[in-house]
Amino acid sequence: MTPESKKPINPNLLPLEVLVNQQAEQLSEANKELSQAKAQVKQLRDANVALKEELNHSQTLEEELSINQEALRFQQDRIHSILGSIDDVVWSMLPHVGQILYINDATQKVYGYPISAFLENLNLWQEIVYSEDKQRFDASQKELYITGEQDIEYRIVWPNGEIHWVRVRARLMKDEQGKLLRIDGLTTETTESKKIREQLYYDSLHDKLTGLPNRTLLMNRIDQAIRQYQHSQDKCFAVLFLDLDGFKVINDSMGHLVGDRFLIDITHRLSQCLGSRDTLARLGGDEFVILLENLDTANDAIVTADRIHQGLKSPILLGKEEIFVSASIGIVVDVAQNWRDRYGQAAELLRDADIAMYRAKAKGQGQSQVFDASMYAYAVKRLQLANDLQRAIERQEFLVYYQPIISLASDRIQGFEALVRWKHPEKGLVSPADFIPVAEETDTILKIDELVLRNACSQLSIWQAQFPELAPLSMNVNLSSKHLSKPGLIAILDEVLAITGLDGRTLKLEITESAVIENTKIAVEILQQVKQRNIAICLDDFGTGYSSLSYLDCFSFDTLKIDRSFIERLVGDNDKCEIIKAIINLGLDLDMNVVAEGVETQQQMDKLKALSCSSGQGYGYSPPLKSDIMTTLLEGKQV
Repeated sequence: MTPESKKPINPNLLPLEVLVNQQAEQLSEANKELSQAKAQVKQLRDANVALKEELNHSQTLEEELSINQEALRFQQDRIHSILGSIDDVVWSMLPHVGQILYINDATQKVYGYPISAFLENLNLWQEIVYSEDKQRFDASQKELYITGEQDIEYRIVWPNGEIHWVRVRARLMKDEQGKLLRIDGLTTETTESKKIREQLYYDSLHDKLTGLPNRTLLMNRIDQAIRQYQHSQDKCFAVLFLDLDGFKVINDSMGHLVGDRFLIDITHRLSQCLGSRDTLARLGGDEFVILLENLDTANDAIVTADRIHQGLKSPILLGKEEIFVSASIGIVVDVAQNWRDRYGQAAELLRDADIAMYRAKAKGQGQSQVFDASMYAYAVKRLQLANDLQRAIERQEFLVYYQPIISLASDRIQGFEALVRWKHPEKGLVSPADFIPVAEETDTILKIDELVLRNACSQLSIWQAQFPELAPLSMNVNLSSKHLSKPGLIAILDEVLAITGLDGRTLKLEITESAVIENTKIAVEILQQVKQRNIAICLDDFGTGYSSLSYLDCFSFDTLKIDRSFIERLVGDNDKCEIIKAIINLGLDLDMNVVAEGVETQQQMDKLKALSCSSGQGYGYSPPLKSDIMTTLLEGKQV
């Protein structure tokens, strides 16, 4: 069959198998399309889920971001609130250019300028620095860029011209690569704290009462003077150590408030005697030190001391009272052009000036004394003596001697004066004139007096029992002025009287006029308690001290002892005894026993009897004797 003869096959006429195969193919294609469609649906569903998850995550991020932003705003507000409430200026700026990145509200309070002033003028920081501090400020700025840190205190000028102190602490801030980012700083107002620090520093170097330099500042200035004049050939300096005579009397009699006013007036008086380059310092109490500089000669220091003595002669008026005062002055000056080798520090120079002052005081009131090397040797000797005195008490090296007091009317022994002697293991007997002054200075005299009191009262008790026919024998015991300013005397007296069984009327305590004057108020109280025990009080060395008649009445003395310096004048037919006669008559009028000390000749005895003197004491009758020898004398045996 030719192609032309072929005819299309009618599907409806196809065999069943062919039809089935065709439908299977169509169905397979449909399944493929359906699978693809399902896959696309699944992809769409997955994409939708992912989208929903992404949308949910994005919403969560937005919420977290919002929360974080709110927290950040809160923290920023909180920090800004804190920084805005503090008194210090917190600031941050770009380096070199000075452009401000941040500054808080304390600016007006610390700098005196508003924030806007610093924003408008980037150089205002430097312009307000006080002129005298600009150099330090500029140097500190340079140091900041070298070290990375700054800490400086300087002055600034406010718009109204006021000067204020500020302290600036700053630090350079860099990134991880070391690139300079900014400068962060803190500025603190320090004006008040600066004043407080300066006042504390001033107080540490000055006397609170007078405002004068104190010991610390004085020593610094003396050390500076030593270095400054060490190699000078034409100039020198001097140190004057000044101690007021009798100031303790003023303090005790008129009170410490008056005493303080007195010291202030003395300060003004001394300042007027000095030059502008001189230093007047107060060490404490009534001790002053003067540093004189730029002197041409050593005599300039002596001239200044004389000017001070002259300046103190006129009285100081305190209320209605006129107070007279003098001063003892010790001087260390370039006398022999060799002190520069002697002194290496201020303490040595001050020590020698103090030594010279004590030597001046020993000469009498209102005296000066220039130091020399022999004085130091003497001071060392006195120090050794003071140490030996302390050991002497421990080793019981002190002895008590007794000098009889004779009734001029009967020529009989009526009592004794107990006198201390020191038997040194190496030096033998040491004169009281050598060790009593040292004992007074070191308070060793208190123990010595107590030792003498106990021994003398015990010995008197023995003699009273052994020689009843000589009754009433009495005992005079010397009492240092130290006892009138320290507690314990009355307790010791009560104990001694109780142990020995002595009648208080047979014990007589001898005190000097100066002891009474130095401790007037306390002395009145203590001596009244002494009198309550019927113990007699003798005024020793009358006529050599203040000789104030008011004290004779105030203290109700029982005995008046005329100093030996008056008795020595009774030497010939032309002797002057009017003063002695006046003293004797005064004592008799006040119903006191009058004892003449230092009686050595028969002529003196006869004249004293003629003047109606009550008693005599001295080598003309008997020297001080040990107890056993005095016992032999009392027995009437040969001495």
